[in-house]
Amino acid sequence: MFYLRSRRGAAIATIATAALLATGCGSSTAEPSASGSPGSGSTAAGSTAPSGPVTITDAQGRTVEIKTRPKTVVAIDWSVIRTLNDLGVEVQAVPKPNSALPADLAKYEKATQVGTLFEPNYEAIAAMNPDLVIVGSRSGTPEVVKEFEKFAPAVIDMSVRSESPADTFKLTTERVTQLGSIFGKQQQASDLMDKIATDVAKVKKSATDSGLTAMVVQVSDGTVSAYGPGSRFGTVYEDFGYKPTGAPLDDQGGHGEEISQEFFVQYNPGVLFVLDRAKVVGQKQAPALDVLNNGLVGTTDAAKDKKIVEIDGFSWYIATSAPSSWQQMVKDVQGSL
Repeated sequence: MFYLRSRRGAAIATIATAALLATGCGSSTAEPSASGSPGSGSTAAGSTAPSGPVTITDAQGRTVEIKTRPKTVVAIDWSVIRTLNDLGVEVQAVPKPNSALPADLAKYEKATQVGTLFEPNYEAIAAMNPDLVIVGSRSGTPEVVKEFEKFAPAVIDMSVRSESPADTFKLTTERVTQLGSIFGKQQQASDLMDKIATDVAKVKKSATDSGLTAMVVQVSDGTVSAYGPGSRFGTVYEDFGYKPTGAPLDDQGGHGEEISQEFFVQYNPGVLFVLDRAKVVGQKQAPALDVLNNGLVGTTDAAKDKKIVEIDGFSWYIATSAPSSWQQMVKDVQGSL
């Protein structure tokens, strides 16, 4: 049996000061902006007192003015929820999680749950008379926004959609600071992302200096799929500095390209990052590392050098655009060095 190092989803509850992000799906949209005086709302003590509305240009290119302090906030995206939690802001309703939430968000397991990421419960949300509804990623579609606009005074899409992994970190940082501006936390958000940018740069230097190639695979229902440099996991190469293996992988689609066991022998990664999708979405299946342990992965340099890392699924797959998620990504990549 070859050696596997599992990096379980012990999410980071306490955050230093920092900057950046990870990968979303879809095409790019207009560059976001936040102007006007910082907004307020459900903020913790010590935040900047707002003196006027905030104008946000969201992921759909919509210009939205948030006129009042948003006290009743509904968020239908875990990146948004985690980002606000990192900034000390609580939301009043969340989507139903598919599996147990990480420690920093465990309080939301007993919070008001209003539908799912794909199917919000509009009736329940309308009954709350929300001041602000925030969607993103899986819920960030024009159709969903249109439904919310029927009753919510302000609706914004905070999705991170970039044309390439090279743009993801910058766009994530902008989204985080936009959210901070709404609640009088813009400087805190900026400082937080600055620190993360520094941490990412340090890890990137180490990974680049190692000269190692890396491969990212997803295991689901016994099937193994690999992701290329331009995929949702392209940050492994773009932001963290590992070299791709040269495998001809299609970067389109959200679930990677199915591969055979011989693929590992042919392209022999020096580092292997493993996503257990079933664990992330709350399905009971054979653990990803057990599936790989029964194949030819053991012949790779990654296995021989003990550089197989199970990445934190919530951070890399569900809430990819939050500061805490980036901190966990840094931790996972550090585990491969």
